[in-house]
Amino acid sequence: MPVNYYRMFPEHHFAFVRIQSKTFSKQEALRLNATYKNDNSFSAIHYLLIMINEKCNPGFSARDLYKLSRIYTNEPQPNNHKKVIWLVSEPLITAMAHLFVAYTHEMYCSTLEKAYALMDMPMDYESFLRLISFSEQHVPE
Repeated sequence: MPVNYYRMFPEHHFAFVRIQSKTFSKQEALRLNATYKNDNSFSAIHYLLIMINEKCNPGFSARDLYKLSRIYTNEPQPNNHKKVIWLVSEPLITAMAHLFVAYTHEMYCSTLEKAYALMDMPMDYESFLRLISFSEQHVPE
């Protein structure tokens, strides 16, 4: 079972990424980005929620964020999403998210309620929670 993974729901134009490894390395960030963007459903996704576990530590420095943001934004194909929200809670992750979104013009917050509100998706909150909850129990191998 992968520690960091994503789930796409093309019928809802929604996806989420869970980053929950103890250390999130540059190599893992690049691998996850490439896998996600090469998924056949990528073009159908308009709303992305990136959830970073509170126990996760970035395995890179703030100086690496600009390069990672350029790769994330453009490689292997440009992001086509209408809204991307980063869900963060710990001070270090929040600081890194703040720096990262400065390069990508995305948003970050610290609660699921706020993430849902910021995404402004055509989906009710209960359905949003069900998709995320269902996915916690059915992690892709």
